[in-house]
Amino acid sequence: GKSTLLQALQMGVYDHIPGDGRELVVAEPASVTIRAEDGRAVQSVNISAFIDNLPFGKKTNDFSTPDASGSTSQAANILEALEVGAKTLLIDEDTAATNFMI
Repeated sequence: GKSTLLQALQMGVYDHIPGDGRELVVAEPASVTIRAEDGRAVQSVNISAFIDNLPFGKKTNDFSTPDASGSTSQAANILEALEVGAKTLLIDEDTAATNFMI
């Protein structure tokens, strides 16, 4: 299914070993897998392009927390990936923050 295809694409950025089953799977070398990570720390990331309202008036233009939600962690993950030069974002709906993706 979709998750299997995404896993193959993730592995496609590594050197192929003849006979390992990945001969026909190729991905952009600057691909990054994005997922929601409940509870991860986020430090000074501007997530305002994705989220502009947080409870208790918490600012999103310089967002920091020791315990991010799925949505805020995914927004931070996307921005951090782009900052380091990712050209392709690989997102599996099974590990994404569904409410963020809508």
